[in-house]
Amino acid sequence: MAVTKTWVSAKPKKNADGNVTEWTVEYKYTDGDFSHTFRKSEKIESPSKAPGSYTKAEILALMDEAHWDDMFAKKHNIHKNPPAVDTVDSSFDVSTLSDS
Repeated sequence: MAVTKTWVSAKPKKNADGNVTEWTVEYKYTDGDFSHTFRKSEKIESPSKAPGSYTKAEILALMDEAHWDDMFAKKHNIHKNPPAVDTVDSSFDVSTLSDS
């Protein structure tokens, strides 16, 4: 699986001091014909940094990138290997069975 990860957006919410109080992130995973965009908001418990003071790695750590990796792998697996579907045999005739 050759997954490409792409930033869609990272939007900071700031307090009066200009420090980030919350990040809202959209991050897209793509593998071949399958893609999924994750979206998450995360509040900052002790706002102390301006948006430009963060690194991409710090923002991804807040979003729990490892969880997104796992969820994409699961979604991708279902896309590539859809579960078997049970079907009802409406034409089955119970009267053809023996009584005992």
